[in-house]
Amino acid sequence: MHKPGSRSLLYGVLLYAATLPYFLWFAFQHDDGRGFFRLFFLAVTALANAGLLVLPPLGFALLGETLGDSRGFRRVLPGFFWTLAALTAGLTHVFLVIDAVILVKFGYHFNGFVWNLLITPGGFESMGLESHTIIPGFIAIIVIMAAHGALAFICRRSRRLPALAARHRAIFSWWRLALPLALCLLFSLLSTGVADFYLHQHTLMAQDAFPFVVTMRMRSAMRSLGFAEPDRKSRAVLQAMNGDDGYLSYPLRPIQRRTPKQPMNIVWLVGESLRADLLNEEAMPNSWQLAAKGHRFTEHYSGGHGTRPGMFSMFYGLYANTWDHFLRLSRGPLLIDWLLADDYQFLCVTSAKFTYPEFDRTIFSALPNASMISDSKGQPWLRDIRNTDRIVDFIADRDASRPFFVFSFFESTHAPYTFPDDAVIRPDYLPELNYATLSAKDAPRIYNRAVNAAYHLDRQIGRIITALSEQGLMDNTIIVITGDHGEEFYEKGFLGHNSTFVQEQIRTPWVLYAPGSTPAVHALMTHHTDMVPTIAPLLGVKNPPEDFSVGQNALTMTGEREFFIVCGWEIATIVTQTHKMLLPLGAKARFRKQQLSTLNDRPCSEEEEDDFYANHHGLLGEAQHDMWKFVANRDDDHKVAAH
Repeated sequence: MHKPGSRSLLYGVLLYAATLPYFLWFAFQHDDGRGFFRLFFLAVTALANAGLLVLPPLGFALLGETLGDSRGFRRVLPGFFWTLAALTAGLTHVFLVIDAVILVKFGYHFNGFVWNLLITPGGFESMGLESHTIIPGFIAIIVIMAAHGALAFICRRSRRLPALAARHRAIFSWWRLALPLALCLLFSLLSTGVADFYLHQHTLMAQDAFPFVVTMRMRSAMRSLGFAEPDRKSRAVLQAMNGDDGYLSYPLRPIQRRTPKQPMNIVWLVGESLRADLLNEEAMPNSWQLAAKGHRFTEHYSGGHGTRPGMFSMFYGLYANTWDHFLRLSRGPLLIDWLLADDYQFLCVTSAKFTYPEFDRTIFSALPNASMISDSKGQPWLRDIRNTDRIVDFIADRDASRPFFVFSFFESTHAPYTFPDDAVIRPDYLPELNYATLSAKDAPRIYNRAVNAAYHLDRQIGRIITALSEQGLMDNTIIVITGDHGEEFYEKGFLGHNSTFVQEQIRTPWVLYAPGSTPAVHALMTHHTDMVPTIAPLLGVKNPPEDFSVGQNALTMTGEREFFIVCGWEIATIVTQTHKMLLPLGAKARFRKQQLSTLNDRPCSEEEEDDFYANHHGLLGEAQHDMWKFVANRDDDHKVAAH
């Protein structure tokens, strides 16, 4: 006769043995050899958090075993709770596997961005997954769930296993197993508290090793015990405003604008994941030739390492940390306001969906639905052709008495980087992208796919330029060619975007064709927030850029800016002429996690970090001001009503 609780205890031990390797692997992936304290934190946190994940299924199993010893519940409830235990444990392990794959392939955990991707219409389609990746994934999920069902069944029904556990009571004892895990959790919590108090950045950054970490702050307690607190002013964190505590003050001052006698048309062309080095004579000959007649910005940066912050920054001229404020109010950018006021015709097409990210509720919220066309059926390269057909037809059939605005979001250059056979200029490309098997050794052939996709995209741009030329519109049409963000091909360890702020993921091309201006190549660092301030004077705007943007007029810049900001989902980086400083936003700013690298992504030593902070005392304050410049506090005496 086995001891009560022995079956569920055995089940918990086996679950822990299956869960712990995931956390040890996460810890191993993040250990950079920077000191014993960091290594200690990784070890105890792995041990503790693996145990925390086992608690829910263990609780269901214990409840099922307990009820199984009561006469009235033998037939139904024990099996029900053991089934819940298996489902909970199985789904937990499915999550850990998916999270590990995301971490390896893209450099981040399952987070708010991934969740938003799954629940927002059009989000899943934007991932570019194909059947040879999806089908093995579903098979793996089924296998994991079946294995957990079998484990729960065996632990509930087996007679030998409980007897085996009973013979090893020195090990299989509730308190002997729980006490070490409780101590590990305590040590992990104390580690986060001490690291937060002493600004031990490398330990705090180690929190990102795991899918979740339980943390603790104890600044007041340590002060009361007499511990000397370090200076925090030189490393102040950018604290995000709670969404309900601020309102839009956009623009800061009323716009003074006079409609030009002959308003210029605008053609705004954006390539998904179009990184900077793809703009060259081989991959994008039509864009390259247009750049020779206009302006090419060689050191251009996106406002984010993902589509949402990249697009937001280019159309609003603001940093994307304020996205949620504009989304809640469905407030479009001033650029669209100006064009509507001048009776522009609109055609906005995308080879993805306007609902992901929610551009139908932000950038293009003021436009009628008839002006917005989403084409998300079939191969991306074919969608781009169809949307280009629509643009060419629109240019030919437009009302010639009114100016027009055309926007196109091309999808060919998004993973898996698609193109037709007649667009192959680099034949040595990877035939398909199976994310389950991809690795850095595939990088050159993946990059060749991106080159071919860029060439196909550029052919569509060439068709649009030809249509404008045939209609005699090149003398009064502004053309913008850029990318929403960059793309990495394992140069710094990852594939794709949205993972880090390395140069490959945040640099994009920018070509501006502006009739009447002298062609030039610009080597100063520019940013997506500069686009609207650069175009605004051509639309009759008299205000200086600081009234409606954090950017500058790129055609009149005379010197390098001190910094700009590139945003992600829960984190941002301040980019200076020499360095990048990584900072968390929102709730993640509760614990101070800052990381410094050079502009070209070499990690800095602690001595280099101290030197940087010592010489940039005012930088974080200026950055915080710019990030929240157009979101005012409700108590501000100078509030301006949101438009």
